[in-house]
Order: sequence, then C-alpha cells, then structure tokens
Amino acid sequence: MKRSKAKQIAQRNLNLFICFRMLFNARFYYPVYALIFLEHGLTWEEFGILNAIWAITIIVLEVPSGALADTLGRKKLLVLAAVCMIVEMLALLFAPMNGSEYVFILFALNRIVSGLAEAAASGADEALAYDSLKEAGLESEWSKALEKAQRFTSLAFFFAMMTGSVFYDATFINHCLEWLNLTITISTETAIKAPIFLTLLSSLVVFGATLLMKDPFKKEKMGAWQTIKSSFSKTTEAGAWIWKTPLPFGILLATMALDNVIRQFLTIASAYWNVIELPLATFGLVASGMSLMGFFIPRLARHLGDRYSPHKNFFLLCIILLIGLWGIGYAIPYWGILPAILLYATMQIMNYLVSRYLNEEASSDRRATVLSFRGLSTNLSYGAVSLLYSGLIAWIKSTEPDQIIGGRKMTEQDSVFVQALGWSPWYFLFTLLLVIIFYRARFRKID
Repeated sequence: MKRSKAKQIAQRNLNLFICFRMLFNARFYYPVYALIFLEHGLTWEEFGILNAIWAITIIVLEVPSGALADTLGRKKLLVLAAVCMIVEMLALLFAPMNGSEYVFILFALNRIVSGLAEAAASGADEALAYDSLKEAGLESEWSKALEKAQRFTSLAFFFAMMTGSVFYDATFINHCLEWLNLTITISTETAIKAPIFLTLLSSLVVFGATLLMKDPFKKEKMGAWQTIKSSFSKTTEAGAWIWKTPLPFGILLATMALDNVIRQFLTIASAYWNVIELPLATFGLVASGMSLMGFFIPRLARHLGDRYSPHKNFFLLCIILLIGLWGIGYAIPYWGILPAILLYATMQIMNYLVSRYLNEEASSDRRATVLSFRGLSTNLSYGAVSLLYSGLIAWIKSTEPDQIIGGRKMTEQDSVFVQALGWSPWYFLFTLLLVIIFYRARFRKID
C-alpha cells in the first residue's frame, strides 16, 4: 500500500516537473529578447552589462542554492524560483519605455531576480522528480521520464517562439484584427509588452505547479545557523565527491568543453542567419524549427545512453560538434543552416546524457548540489569564452580583415564575424586537449 502511494506521488510529481520545465524555460519573449531591452531605451552597452549581472548572479548562487535544496527540501527552492519568475516579469511589465535610469534599475532587478530563479531551480527540479521515482522503486524509469520532459519542453519552446514573435508585431496583430472586422487597435507599446505579459501568465501556472508538488526528500528540522552549516557541508562534500570520482568529474569537464562553444554560437545565431543570407522574416521560423528538433532528439539520446558508454558518447558528440563548427566557419549561403543543426543537436543530446549520468551516479542526499555544480561549471566556461570571443573580435578588427570570403564581398562587420567563426573548431580542439590532459593527470588513466 505504501509503495502504491509512492507511485501515485511519483507520477504526480513527474507530471508537475514536466509542466515546470516547459513553462519555466520556454518564455514568450525569447525570440525578441534583445529587442525588448532596446525598445525600452537601453543601449547595447547596457544590454551587455545587464546580462553580465545575470550571469554573475547565477555563478554566485548556483551551488549554494543546490546545497539549500538538499538541506531544506527541493520543493521550497522550486517555489522560490516560481516567485522570482513572477517578480522578474512584473519588473519588465512596469518598466517605462523612456530609457531613463529608472528603466535600467528595473531591468537590473529583473536580471538579478532571474539569476536567482535559475539558480534556485537548477538541480532542485530534477532532484525532486528523480527522488520521487526512487522512493517508488522506479528510478530505472528516469531515462524515459527525462526524454519525455525534453520532448514536451521542445514543443513548449516551439509554441513560445512562434507566439511571442507574432504578438510582438503590432502591425501584424492589427491586420488580423482588421481582417476579423474588429475595431480594436493595438499600440506598439502594448505589443512590445505582450510577450512579457504572456510569460507572466505562465509564471502563475509555474507557481501553482510548485505548490502542488510533494517533496519525497526527508529533511531534519534545524535552526538558521544549523541550516547554513549544513548547506556549507553539503557543498564541500559534493565538491569532494566529484573531485575524487572519475565519472562525474569527467562528465563535468566534458560538458564544459562542449557547452561553452555551442552556447556562444546560440547567442550570436541571429547574426549567423544574416550572414548566410536567410530572409529576416524566416529568423523566428528557423529558431522554432531548431526548438522542435528537441521533440525527436531525446529518443536518439536515450538510445545512445542505453547502448554506449559515457566515453564513447562523449567521443561521438565531439566528432559531431567538430563537423558543425567547421561547417559554420565557411558560412555557406543558405546551406549554412545544416552545420548549425548539428550544433543544436549536440547540445540537446549532451543535456540529456549529462542529466541522466549525474542523476544515476549521485546519491539522494547530495543530488541537487551535484547538479548545481553542473550549472556552475557551464556558466563559468561560458563566461570565459564570451570574454575570449570579445578579445578575438577586437584582434581580427586590428588586422585589417579580408572582406571577400568564399567569393562574396562582405561588410567589415560580417567579414570579422565570419573569420571569428573560423577559429571555433581550433578553440574547441585546444580546450578538448586541455580537458583530456587534466583528466588523465587527475586519475592517471582513463578507465
């Protein structure tokens, strides 16, 4: 009877976990993310500063939040993440569109609270879902559950990307209203705020989902000081376990090598679509199509995880990524989208495998903390590659770059961009070599 109850709770938590993943990650303003900042009167410099604030917030809070999840319980951290999501949307919704100092403050609040939300959710959501299955004796079902979560999240991304783009375009919306013989007129300001408002509505659903979760984690009652001490102890214990255990240590190193170069491309993807001469109107469609790939990729990732060892899968992902990086470096008109697909696929396969391997290896009492180390390592490596990329751009500009590439005459900005892409595979090979050397030095040999 107890086991039957545990199974019911596990299934309920799993459904709520998927709901949380879908709505927390797939936000309606993503396809017009940078434009929202600029439309409120902020500059590109301020845009960069604000995103740096976001990244620093996550780096600082990532591991401590995971330790708190393992100390206080995962549900509390997920509720906190949902509340933060509501607050960050309200900050954007009420931000005036005049570029004043007040606007910057509200956007800074948004970035800080958003970073806190990401840190609080990171690891806690997977830990709650996995331990729910474990409590019911169903931990072997995690690979299927993870596949399902990724597929539904991809569908949510597709819907959010398409919907957010449509609602952002006041002209298109007004044409639709006119076609329906409605006398309503949507202002540009209203349209700009629309994706934010839609995300606010989804944040309320996220909040409701977290309240309905039941935490299987057994925690001891303790005071504030004991909680802090326990969280610190969880952090050091999890860090020590990763440091001395070959598989999780290798997984985190491999993730750092793969993740940062892919994420850097994803950040500049819209510029790449422009260089390969895709029509501007197709950018949102392309982004949605890439998101939809995630509906099919997890099935392949689960097959790879079932059939091959982590080392073999890591080697395969490295090969796919290298082909993709060399492909995008040529920036072939139109057909450049094909190597870009390889980068998106690599990221999705990697995310599945890393979650699967780490959850299978980590014990329940340190699961969220270990998963937070994954977030910390990837964000640190992404921050590093972003700085290196800025330096590379500056260096290429100083060398009088060629403006005829592949027989095509380009603007200086585009030619610098393409030449920077050409360095990507060499950067990846260099970091890969460092990872292998460091791993072998740590464990003397690769088992």
